[in-house]
Amino acid sequence: MAEIINNPGAGKAGSRQLKVDMTPMVDLGFLLITFFIFTTAIEAPTTLKLVLPVDGPSTPTPQTRTLTVLLNEPGLAACYEGTAGENPVLQYADMNAGSSGLRNIILDKQQRLRSLTGTADSMMVIIKPGPESNYRQLIAALDEMAICEVKRHVVAAMDNDDQLLLSSQ
Repeated sequence: MAEIINNPGAGKAGSRQLKVDMTPMVDLGFLLITFFIFTTAIEAPTTLKLVLPVDGPSTPTPQTRTLTVLLNEPGLAACYEGTAGENPVLQYADMNAGSSGLRNIILDKQQRLRSLTGTADSMMVIIKPGPESNYRQLIAALDEMAICEVKRHVVAAMDNDDQLLLSSQ
């Protein structure tokens, strides 16, 4: 703990020195550090879950429940319902706009499905990144799927019909 050392040879009255043993204080500090390390919840890094389909025959989905998102130009997404071979109407969404871009198109489609079928769980979104799209666009589109709670979505390659549709508009 503490020890008082008398030094009679120093000056007339002598001097007293107080020597403090810091060992218990250091032990207490390490015990507290250890306690806080073991009791804190260490947050694991989160990653985006992406399940890719197995190669094989495609699963047919009704055109009324399908929304295709084409990511070609940076910051811009082109969306259409149905198939590209039938010249559908393209809706453009600004990927940088957040809730006023792609989210509004998805929520509108979900609302229409709810009014037709009673639920929006059967909606299928096909995300097709093009040659001019970037990784940020793909992650933003996948984030919108999570925000809008789209249970069925897939990332697929852009085919020739989609390229022709984009070039004609």
